[in-house]
Amino acid sequence: MKLTRFVIMSGYRTPYYNALIGNETSRSRHLYGDAMDIYIDENHDGNMDDVNHDGRVNAEDARFLLHVAEAIDKSQQWGWLKGGAGVYHANRAHGPYLHVDARGYVARWGV
Repeated sequence: MKLTRFVIMSGYRTPYYNALIGNETSRSRHLYGDAMDIYIDENHDGNMDDVNHDGRVNAEDARFLLHVAEAIDKSQQWGWLKGGAGVYHANRAHGPYLHVDARGYVARWGV
């Protein structure tokens, strides 16, 4: 599957909005503008697609995206973008997604 479309669910956040959605930390990379929460949506239905082709849309699809991010971290061309990546499960507000940021060092959570 050639992935041609991803959706940025969240990018830069103001401190007010970050607190409003329950993120209590002042260290969120969203506050610095170098983070985004993304999912693949090739069919334009507003939800993560089954990118790993296992017949389900779940956190495993976000983990698939994590492997793509890790390949970028290791690449000669884009390795300078090294950063954090976190896998998030679906909840009542949204489907599964991957957080990626360019914090300058590798950090992983939810994997």
